[in-house]
Amino acid sequence: MGVFEKCYTLLRTQKKRVYEILREVGMEPAEFSWSREEIAGSLIVSKLSHRAGLHYFLFSSYEMNSWCMACPGIYRSMDYHYPKSWDEQERIFRRWAECLKRELDAPDPWAELAKYRLVPDGEPPAEIVNEPIPAVEAEQIGEALTRLADLATRELTLNTEQSLLVRARLDTLVEAARRQRSHDWMYMVLGVCTMIAMALSLTQEQTTAFWGMIRSELGPFLHLPATPVRAQQ
Repeated sequence: MGVFEKCYTLLRTQKKRVYEILREVGMEPAEFSWSREEIAGSLIVSKLSHRAGLHYFLFSSYEMNSWCMACPGIYRSMDYHYPKSWDEQERIFRRWAECLKRELDAPDPWAELAKYRLVPDGEPPAEIVNEPIPAVEAEQIGEALTRLADLATRELTLNTEQSLLVRARLDTLVEAARRQRSHDWMYMVLGVCTMIAMALSLTQEQTTAFWGMIRSELGPFLHLPATPVRAQQ
């Protein structure tokens, strides 16, 4: 420790209380680790980190204008607090532990969606105009979507309920082809098919197979880049 450093790390009894609070809010203390952190250039305080250190609580030194740091905060990624006593800081820590448990327990629908999203490898060529879909082509799209529904039902071994879901979602693309422009419709196809894959809880292999069916039936109408559309990892 340097000449001007002041050490304000927690006492054993305080760490014991931290352990008890974690258990009380339903967290596993074994998933946390202690370290020493230097703040304000010369103050050494205790830091409690969860797993890889993305979430942590930095305890206060009780110096004038000192602060403790909570990551995540209650309604944002990080909060600062200014406790004037251990009892006050203990209450702040409990709120942080409760918020951390809430954050860790919350499902991430965006991550779930990403498993099924179909993403073009690049943008459509600039020379392709985003123009209205001709009536004749819209009719052909309707026939292709019917074939796609039949193919998906057969190849993915869908039950009656799943098959009806696929047909209902693809029917929205039939109607959209009559009123949307080509590129707008293409991205709607990607979105609708992503939602179908998610609703069916397809595996990565099934999602790739499903995209193959889409490209087989709708390829002439999608105006995609030469490189294939891939299932997002």
